[in-house]
Amino acid sequence: MGRSALEVARTILHEMIHAEIYGAIKTNSPTTEDLSFRDTFEEYTKRYSGNNPIHHNLMADKFVKYMADVLQQIHPQLGGSAYANFMNYPEGYPNGVPREFYEALAWAGLKDASTIAYQSLSAAEKAEITGHLIKAESGRKSCN
Repeated sequence: MGRSALEVARTILHEMIHAEIYGAIKTNSPTTEDLSFRDTFEEYTKRYSGNNPIHHNLMADKFVKYMADVLQQIHPQLGGSAYANFMNYPEGYPNGVPREFYEALAWAGLKDASTIAYQSLSAAEKAEITGHLIKAESGRKSCN
């Protein structure tokens, strides 16, 4: 795939959230949480058209921090040498991988023109996200 294990994990997480959204809105036996989610989702469908913009706007508004939490927890488990490379390569993070790195990685699949939350970020915030994503790409060199 030409991507690091961490980038693949991010994609899997992103796609799992899409699946969970579909599951919550299409279940035949909804829980209280499912019903609450449906109400929230209906608000998004009133604002956006097409599934991807709806899902991506919801993810951008509600799930970036959650996705960052998951990525931060699993990153060290994806391979010790691959994780160490993020701190040791010249453009890396010699003082440890910052939380912002994982938040930027969560934005990777959400930074399209239809995602209002991303479009509303400042130019400096977008530049920081881009910088972290470049470092994530550098992690590819250690991918088996």
